[in-house]
Amino acid sequence: MAIYGYMARDSQRKPVRGELEGRGQTEVAEFLFKQGLTPVTISERRAAVRFFATLRQRLAGAPQLVDLIFFCRQMYSITKGGLALHRGVRTLAQVVRHPRLKAALVEMRRYLDEGRTLSEAMSAQRGVFPPLIVNLIRVGEHTGRLDVALAELQKNLEFEHATSRRIKSALRYPVLVVVAIGIALVIVTLFVIPVFAGVFANFGAELPFITRALLAVSSFAQHWWPAVFAGLAAAIAGVREFVKSDRGAELWGRWALSVPLFGPILKKAALARFCRTLAMCVRAGIVIDQAVSAVAGASGNRYFAKRLGAMRERIAQGESLTAAARRAGLFTELVMQMITTGEETGQLEEMLEEAATFYEREVEYDVSMLGEYVEPVLLVAVSGLVLMLALGIFLPMWDLARVALKH
Repeated sequence: MAIYGYMARDSQRKPVRGELEGRGQTEVAEFLFKQGLTPVTISERRAAVRFFATLRQRLAGAPQLVDLIFFCRQMYSITKGGLALHRGVRTLAQVVRHPRLKAALVEMRRYLDEGRTLSEAMSAQRGVFPPLIVNLIRVGEHTGRLDVALAELQKNLEFEHATSRRIKSALRYPVLVVVAIGIALVIVTLFVIPVFAGVFANFGAELPFITRALLAVSSFAQHWWPAVFAGLAAAIAGVREFVKSDRGAELWGRWALSVPLFGPILKKAALARFCRTLAMCVRAGIVIDQAVSAVAGASGNRYFAKRLGAMRERIAQGESLTAAARRAGLFTELVMQMITTGEETGQLEEMLEEAATFYEREVEYDVSMLGEYVEPVLLVAVSGLVLMLALGIFLPMWDLARVALKH
């Protein structure tokens, strides 16, 4: 199959341009006629053009949060306005600027024309839409409330985007300090300490342990720095590949929830997402075990999802939601009280919405305080490094000065 560029006109005689993959110009023309477009020109893209288009898509990387928010907002408008999905996706593909998302929308339109669902079309676009988005879209399709699912997605993505911006803002100063200290350590290790090593060797004095340790680190870094960088690159690549596996993703998800400072924020964000998504499923009338299964797929954390899967199995065996949630060991006492109250009063979705709102506010507060938590830790770490370098370099100098004064 080849890629064809086309120029067509819609029912209002407005020009429409784009690219399609097909077996020939006839197939592309038939597809355009089915879309209500009148083809004017259809030409096969040259190999060089296809190569650079593919290269541009790969260099663009996966869509960012702002691109996904724009997609959800526009799709919500399309579904709310009653426009057919394949027509809405075609229109959206013409205005999207991100190269990879644009190409994905073109492919999605072909899937929709074949009668597949929106979630199936999205899941076929590898590396474009996160599993969270695809699963929530699937929930909306199963409940017949796709517009509600898109609205919730937009809200969740905007919340994550705002949280990400707050975290970056809070960590901007600490990161700059760490980078500056790292550069200073590299300069001191590779250029400053070797100079002092020569001075100390000329005097032949007995050096303190901390000085010998610094000299050993400096010597190792000077002679083996290519191996160190290669080892770090290999370790990072190995960890990334391991995290892609099921077991690795589960261990990574569990570790992420236990990291000091950041772990509690991630857990509260996951709990907020769980509560809000489950509330949407319950409100739509989905059976509770199926609702928990759908929420597990939309959790965004493999460890969280596995525990929720075990929770769904217990519910399917006849346990109550409260009992299964308590045995899962994921939820705080507040969420447990909300679930219990909701089950007893028949207002589970309202209680879950309240819990989600509470945790979203907690995440906002924790992120706002993140800088105040990180700065004291950073200050202690930097002070320790400076003290170690000062003692390692100046202790021998003081000893040599005392010996010189005695003589």
